[in-house]
Amino acid sequence: MQNQVDGHTPTGLGLRSPEIPKERSFIDPDSGEKIVKMGELTFPPRKVWMKTYGCQMNYHDTQRILSHLSELNFSATDEVEDADMVLFNTCAVRDLANQKFYSHLGELKHLKKKKGENLVVGVGGCVAQTEGKDLVKKYEHLDFAFGTDVIDQINDMVFRVYAGDDKFSINSWDRSNDFSIETKVVHGTPQAFINIIKGCNKYCTYCIVPYTRGKERSRRIDEIVRDVARLVEYQGIQEVMLLGQNVNSFGKEHDESLAELIMALGPIKGLELIRYTTSHPYDMSDDLIEVHGKAKKLSNHLHLPVQSGSASVLQRMNRQYTPEHYLGLLEKLRKSNPEIVLSTDIIVGFPNETQEEYQKTLDLLDAAQFDFIYSYAYSPRKYTRSARMEDFLTDDIRGERLRYLQKYQLGIQEKIRAKMVGKTFRVLVDGQSKMKGQTKWKGRTNCNRIIHFLPPEDQSELDLQWNWVDLKVTSATALSCQGEFLQTYGKRLNTL
Repeated sequence: MQNQVDGHTPTGLGLRSPEIPKERSFIDPDSGEKIVKMGELTFPPRKVWMKTYGCQMNYHDTQRILSHLSELNFSATDEVEDADMVLFNTCAVRDLANQKFYSHLGELKHLKKKKGENLVVGVGGCVAQTEGKDLVKKYEHLDFAFGTDVIDQINDMVFRVYAGDDKFSINSWDRSNDFSIETKVVHGTPQAFINIIKGCNKYCTYCIVPYTRGKERSRRIDEIVRDVARLVEYQGIQEVMLLGQNVNSFGKEHDESLAELIMALGPIKGLELIRYTTSHPYDMSDDLIEVHGKAKKLSNHLHLPVQSGSASVLQRMNRQYTPEHYLGLLEKLRKSNPEIVLSTDIIVGFPNETQEEYQKTLDLLDAAQFDFIYSYAYSPRKYTRSARMEDFLTDDIRGERLRYLQKYQLGIQEKIRAKMVGKTFRVLVDGQSKMKGQTKWKGRTNCNRIIHFLPPEDQSELDLQWNWVDLKVTSATALSCQGEFLQTYGKRLNTL
């Protein structure tokens, strides 16, 4: 059942139906296995395989879904062939993620044919929010679809499927006045995504988010602080990413702010690092900029999407700021925190982008000196205003501009990254990767740069997963940093 937050039921992601029975669990005396019952239906241990596309918010939602399903006796599996249920958590923002989802869903019909009624298939997320009804009609092997605002009803939906209901789609909006949730974490790592605000009111002409996530609504600061403190104390969380489609708008309806929230999280003992995303330059306040200079636990990295260096393109995008205003924000941020590292998003080939407008974006890269960028060729998204614009650009022109911009940026960031050599960074080790035949550990710095490293030769078997370690950067390219292991602090820093 849904947990209580501050004495009341969370209301932000869909209230459960009072007509559907709730979970009751017991241990089978013969097998010793946990069994869950909902009404007359019995749920023995089952496996669920989930595929997540898109942004951090989707990964946050996936954790939430898996947490709920664990109460229905489902555990996650990495092998789709072993699954009793397959769920897709979809993204409609980027065309590539969209196309990958449709391809994967289509391929699944073979497994469904093989397993028959022993396999349940569901689709959630942004694509399901806008196209759920069409999906269940088009794909015979799809049992149900559900939107972004009803994920807390997942167990009720699974109950309906196993109870024999016909294929269905649910994409209603949550209409409650408050946005109140309790963060669900099931991955067992010291990092957690914390949803602090949902929706977006900006209506950029290229963006589908307002149509898939709805209007902005924020949680309360006191609830979030208690939520994070609980995760730190009971689940070992040390690093949090505060999430929102427009995180800088947090708290407006309650006369609160992101700056206040960051400062309120600082005193939590055991919390080591605070990050936040995604920001909108229009809502980058002076108070928030000041916090980047005084909040000791706030990351020295900020991702601030600019999208274009052309004032006329930004106007067509409805971004509500100019390149000059944006560059002024970067100047203020660097003055507040000289150690800050900045990154951004760029869209090339927006409808009718001229060569002169494109050149303005290259000029902005020179002026901004970003540490890295995420860059995309424009692709129209259904329901957005830009999708209805007449456009003289071709995909070939867009592709050529994107490739040149990416090459141009690599030249900039190679010079920036070279300045890292010889410096020492403390990182949280989050895994391993193979590089030129060697398996190396890797970790992400406070300023969001990944460093690859080997342990000392006499400690080659050392398990450094989720350790805090000091590394000295020995070499750096535009895309990769190599480090020398100095020392480990274990899995806890134990700082204030």
